Amino acid sequence: MKIKNLTYGCLAAVALLLGCSRQKATLNIEFPERYEGKTVEMMTYSDSVPMGSAVIKDRKAQFVMERSDSLSLPCFMQLSVDGRICAFYIAEKGVAHVTDSTTVASGTPLNDRLATLIASLDSIEDLDDMDLYVDFAEKAYNSNRDNPISDFFGIEWLKFANPERVDSLLAQASPELRNSKRARHYENFAKLRLATAPGHKYVDFAGEDSNGRPTRLSKLIPTGKYTIIDFWASWCPYCIREIPDLKRIRADFGSMVEVVGVAVRDLPDDTKAIINKQEIEWPVLFNTNHVPYDIYGFSGIPHLILVAPDGTIVSRGESAAQVHTRLEKLIAGAELNPTAGSR
Repeated sequence: MKIKNLTYGCLAAVALLLGCSRQKATLNIEFPERYEGKTVEMMTYSDSVPMGSAVIKDRKAQFVMERSDSLSLPCFMQLSVDGRICAFYIAEKGVAHVTDSTTVASGTPLNDRLATLIASLDSIEDLDDMDLYVDFAEKAYNSNRDNPISDFFGIEWLKFANPERVDSLLAQASPELRNSKRARHYENFAKLRLATAPGHKYVDFAGEDSNGRPTRLSKLIPTGKYTIIDFWASWCPYCIREIPDLKRIRADFGSMVEVVGVAVRDLPDDTKAIINKQEIEWPVLFNTNHVPYDIYGFSGIPHLILVAPDGTIVSRGESAAQVHTRLEKLIAGAELNPTAGSR
């Protein structure tokens, strides 16, 4: 799982002046010289509404925001370069800073709190434990209901939570969060996860083989075996890190289990390069773009779905280690009950 994909870069000296209130929020930014001349955007986090832009000059930028009829402070913002998010910032009274080594502003109370919480969330993400990640996000959301930090953690919770609980969370959320573009997007993803939850049949879709010829996921899934569908990409370090664990599963369970890779949002040549470098021996579906996201409703990769021999989804969103443990129990149970194992 890789819930965040943050790219660093940006910005030039510029002032973004909104309204004429005494509550002034200042963000000083300094990024590497390689971004000189690039355009940076500041936009709202919840709805991606542009609030200003700048061109990098002398590696620095300054955004100054003031409370007005059209802008309330504090407010959760995001900075982007070349269409990619490079940092998060809570516009609040005071002076905050962002450098090329951070993805969250610091220097004001809410930004410092956000930076600490996101650092903790990143540490949990490294553990590859989805339940722990969702639990932390929910607690951080609830403990910050009185400030914009709840916008970020409410969305993180929506991305990965049990879809059956999503309606209850949104019912208690602020109207601003509940009706935001970002929340509606992940509410729809929750419905997709519910439709492809364990107990449902896996959903087939199209892609290409290694030669660029049209094929389908169902053509790669073998009969009579448990199959791990691995949604991954060459640019995802967490995906690459999990490959040895998937190889171990194939070695440990032999003919009873297969892995099928699905390359998402990846160029076929890049997919092939990693397959060769990592010596991946299982079949891979190429060039599926964003289609799997819109079918299965996942938000980060790697995303593993375990499918039973009859095509029923057994689990999804677990780490390779968790899938290994699950397979040990399933296969041991099938050996004790041959009738159940021959479905």
